[in-house]
Amino acid sequence: MSFKHTAFDAINRRPTRRLIGLAASAVASLEGERARITYDPASGGWLKRTAGGATLMPYPHGMGIEQCGDFARDVFLREYLVGPGDVVLDVGAGIGTETLPFSGIVGDTGRVVAVEAHPATFDMLERACRFNDLRNVELVHAAVMDSDDPVMISDLREGFCQENRIGTEGIPVQAVTISGLVTRLGLKRIDFLKMNIEGAEVGALRGARDVLSIVQHAAIGCHDFLADDTGDDSYRTMGVARALLEEAGFTVTRHAEDPRPWAAHYLFASR
Repeated sequence: MSFKHTAFDAINRRPTRRLIGLAASAVASLEGERARITYDPASGGWLKRTAGGATLMPYPHGMGIEQCGDFARDVFLREYLVGPGDVVLDVGAGIGTETLPFSGIVGDTGRVVAVEAHPATFDMLERACRFNDLRNVELVHAAVMDSDDPVMISDLREGFCQENRIGTEGIPVQAVTISGLVTRLGLKRIDFLKMNIEGAEVGALRGARDVLSIVQHAAIGCHDFLADDTGDDSYRTMGVARALLEEAGFTVTRHAEDPRPWAAHYLFASR
């Protein structure tokens, strides 16, 4: 955990939370963002309300909904821009950083299925969708794998942003396959598949083989840069993930020139 977050946790106590919210709102105003930031005791997060809607973030300096939209376009929508009426499958939805803007873009005629494994993260995602009254979003609390067997996920936390690694210890979570989700939810097409699941993408793609034909575009977050940083080769998934996508008939590209190491390891697939 960073020094900034450790220092924040030290002062994040009930008597000071109102003052923290007021101060964070004032800072946002100075930065040109009109925002009202308050503590949400039910989730332990911070609710940031702007003209476009509300986000729930681990810390009061988190992104507003407009900034979430900018982030989604910069990272996941570089090759395909989701449009009105699209069906989006958001695997590894986190606290809704992409789910919220996806919902706004696809509109009333579209559909967003958001899947998140970690219970605390899922709770914040659910509350964020409720605060925004998102009726075109369906939430699924599960880990996406290549089988339906329960799995254990780690609980290494940076606020509410978990490093959700599959292992032998941690929190038990029900797993699902993308093929099973498609059948269960009656999905006839997926216009955009977004995936960011901390090294589990190969298993998720293998569990989608039967239904990848209905997917038109995808952005898959691979984490090979973490293998380079940590020496843990379980993060090295880009080669296999790319092969699985190409085997399914996709044309696959990446932005290897991006100076951000994590962004350079994202795969973009289209038919």
